[in-house]
Amino acid sequence: MNETTIFPREKKADFLFEKILNDSWACEKLQETFANYLCYNDDAYDAPLPAEEFAQALFNSYHNRDLSAFLMAICNNTLFDLLRNSFLIPYRFNADGKTNPVIMTDDNGQLLPEYKTSIREKEYRHFHKIYQTLRNNKNIYLARAYRYSHDYAANDMKPEQKILEKSDGVLLICELPDTVKQKETEAEAYSAVWDLMIALEKELPMSYIFYGQDSLVKNNSRYDEIGIFLPNSLFLTNLEHHIEKAEEIIYAKEQ
Repeated sequence: MNETTIFPREKKADFLFEKILNDSWACEKLQETFANYLCYNDDAYDAPLPAEEFAQALFNSYHNRDLSAFLMAICNNTLFDLLRNSFLIPYRFNADGKTNPVIMTDDNGQLLPEYKTSIREKEYRHFHKIYQTLRNNKNIYLARAYRYSHDYAANDMKPEQKILEKSDGVLLICELPDTVKQKETEAEAYSAVWDLMIALEKELPMSYIFYGQDSLVKNNSRYDEIGIFLPNSLFLTNLEHHIEKAEEIIYAKEQ
């Protein structure tokens, strides 16, 4: 039987799944996210698929042995969407060809001209004041980021990215050891940085973690990079402390 899944299958995902299964906190987060996103949950904010489309998605997922197709039908998330929106694995930098996060300042903390009308002056001044007082402000930016899942497009049942929440905040970017030369898949890469990410999430709940394989170029060499995005709505108060806490965790884990 030819199997056609709507998303490529992750290889060696068991590395990642084993880490989650060994952490009760992570298992509880995943279960809670799944329950919250169920289309037939009374608290769900989106209407479920029409009955015919639900049945079609269900049968397609059976024939194709495609778990993500089934999960999209019942909770508007693929398996890896559920993990991301449980804050258990990183978002990919610029996933699906869409810029995310959007960096709005330069390497000196100055607001880029094209964003002068899209950010409140008060927010920028607050960021810049803290930026100037940081002992290490390298690779720290004012940015805009969003959380996403995937949903079926109207009429053609093709999956498309669905924005769940947009936020302005502070982005810290850090390079990590190269994993591409070790021929690691995305799932293996997630597993390699999982301990770091969970430490960040337990100290800074609801921060967005971004990850890119072989995506940072420095001195003609390519590196993996991790981004920690602290939304203003959650971290604007005591922002300097939160930034220092994130840096503490990142650089301690890198040593």
